Amino acid sequence: MLLFDRRERGELDSASMVRALMYIESFLVRRMICRVPTNNLNRIFQAVPGQLPGDVPVAEGLHRLLSSENRFWPDDAELREKIRTAPFYQYGRWQQRKLVLQRLEESYGHPEPVDFAAAQLTVEHVMPQSSGDEWLRALSEEADEGETPEELHARFQHTLGNLTLTAVNAELSNHPFVRKQDLLRGSHLEMNRRIAATERWGVREILARADELADRAIALWPAPLRGVGRAERNRDWQLAHEVLAALPHGTWTAYGDLAAFLGSGAQAVGNHLANTPGVINAYRVLTSEGRVSDGFRWATPQDEEHADVRARLTADGVRFTATGAADPAQRLTADELASLLAGTDDDRADCEDTAQHATAGAPEAETRAERFFRQLAADDSPETVEAVRAVLAHWESLGGWIGHGAGHVITSAYLMLGEAGAPGRGIWPMTLYPGAGRGGTAEVVFQYMAAREPFTDRALRAELLTCLNALDGVDIPDGKLELRPNIRLSLFEKDSNRTLLLEALTWFRDRWNSGNSS
Repeated sequence: MLLFDRRERGELDSASMVRALMYIESFLVRRMICRVPTNNLNRIFQAVPGQLPGDVPVAEGLHRLLSSENRFWPDDAELREKIRTAPFYQYGRWQQRKLVLQRLEESYGHPEPVDFAAAQLTVEHVMPQSSGDEWLRALSEEADEGETPEELHARFQHTLGNLTLTAVNAELSNHPFVRKQDLLRGSHLEMNRRIAATERWGVREILARADELADRAIALWPAPLRGVGRAERNRDWQLAHEVLAALPHGTWTAYGDLAAFLGSGAQAVGNHLANTPGVINAYRVLTSEGRVSDGFRWATPQDEEHADVRARLTADGVRFTATGAADPAQRLTADELASLLAGTDDDRADCEDTAQHATAGAPEAETRAERFFRQLAADDSPETVEAVRAVLAHWESLGGWIGHGAGHVITSAYLMLGEAGAPGRGIWPMTLYPGAGRGGTAEVVFQYMAAREPFTDRALRAELLTCLNALDGVDIPDGKLELRPNIRLSLFEKDSNRTLLLEALTWFRDRWNSGNSS
């Protein structure tokens, strides 16, 4: 408003106005890419009118002000590093991620610009989130000593170099790169044509593309001024400390998981934890096999008095297998670590909205429900598909409704209670996802229930957990009561399992109804 007021009064010409807005855009975008917390943005911008220098033009004064210390406007070096390593897909909202990729695409200056408003583009992973055997075999050739292909995949899958925009997400899905090349080659987007022009897609190509995008980002979004009292920042390790402090009872994580969450390396994580006193739950970071690292050491002499790490882990609810490894069911992946700090608002990732019965588009267009079952049938057995149909039909017989996400790569199905068509006013116990090559899953949304009555009562969520763990093949640890654990949809084929699940869903509906009637 300050800028528009100055423009209205003739104190700011059009060119200066554009330049000032460009600095603001850069300040916000660079912070988002570099995962700078947003909790102080209101304070920063509210202070601008009173702190804007009066001895320089407005745009230059704004540039100088936002460049000063403790405002954390990332410089070029930090921006380049985060584009290479940070899990961009896990930070910010889907609209923000899409806009960043859109601006990068526009920077190529295509002679026939894309109509982004009409194109209905969504964010797509080139190396898919669900990595099949072919992708893992390719990654094994690039993994460092002591690093598994799965850890390498977790570290790079969500980085900006592996993301693009496309309108053919459903066709891309979990296919090998050769198939994706054919689809991307016909894209009108320059960034997709460049991806298609590569011979293979692995870590080297992801990093090379990250460097190219970083060059464009640096040109698009101006850097802060140098020498304006910029403060040294240690945000990444602060993020590590926050997520470790948030580890639920009965859970552990691995060095590779924490590194992938941070956009760092497993060795750097280990060195930091070993040399930084006072990090809560540092001993709950283990190797990928669930064992205490050979290089682990307590950071302080006080900790060494309690040197039996396994005893500490056991006291924290971590179980051990017959081989002495921590229970893999209690391990938190990089995505689960991200969800610990994500809050209880459902951003729905690629799914811009959730509709009961999507009817947008031409009458002959595939509905979201049809797309969900088509994707499910492509990956799961006919028995699993029929079992899922039975579960959804039972849910509707209980008075619930099925909301479907707008995602094209994976179209989800939400088991909703509350006002039809208004998911924000209701509640859902689980979300079903087709597997995209790895088998469909039911995500039990304990994390979201925790913010919705009557399931703010942890005892009720624990009771639901007990009901679900009665299914043969389901063993969700108590430590995941604050998260969104998965159940394989194939388990619903078994009649006894389906009966137990329907009983659990009926119990959930009854608790919801009683809580809303009281």
